[in-house]
Amino acid sequence: MNVEKHFEQAYLVKDWMQTDLKTIHPDTSLKDTVSIMIREKTNGLVVVDDINHVVGIVSSWDIIKYIVPDYLEDDKHLAAFESADIFAKRIIGVENDTIDKCMTKSVQVIGHDKPLMEVIALLAEYHIRQLPVVNEKNVLIGYLNRTDIKRAVWKVMQEHDACEHNEGQTV
Repeated sequence: MNVEKHFEQAYLVKDWMQTDLKTIHPDTSLKDTVSIMIREKTNGLVVVDDINHVVGIVSSWDIIKYIVPDYLEDDKHLAAFESADIFAKRIIGVENDTIDKCMTKSVQVIGHDKPLMEVIALLAEYHIRQLPVVNEKNVLIGYLNRTDIKRAVWKVMQEHDACEHNEGQTV
């Protein structure tokens, strides 16, 4: 097998995606979402409907932005003049809100049979950290994140080094 064919086959989404998915539904409370994020040691969860179609992603940033009261949106420096207890009061006031109120609804997804180059183009263009992977029926089957891409980059580098080493040897 030539090098180009090897790399074409070895660097598809399905070969690098993670399938240990932690998902939530849009009606999950903010409190339950934060609890799941802490338990799973993640800063993002994919939000799916009843048939496992991606309807959103919620990140720690989405939650942080949601906690900021509307009256501070246009003038955030005013937060310095708030009483110290406003943080806790705001959280208690929104902890039972459903996650569909703060999740990102416009979500990029990728097919499992796509090349990794398409993944890195999407990650770079949209400044996202993880990308849900779907099958032909648009059902969530996995995800890729920056660490997965880093592992693929490292594999290419190692294989390239091995090829150069083998080319330098005589039989």
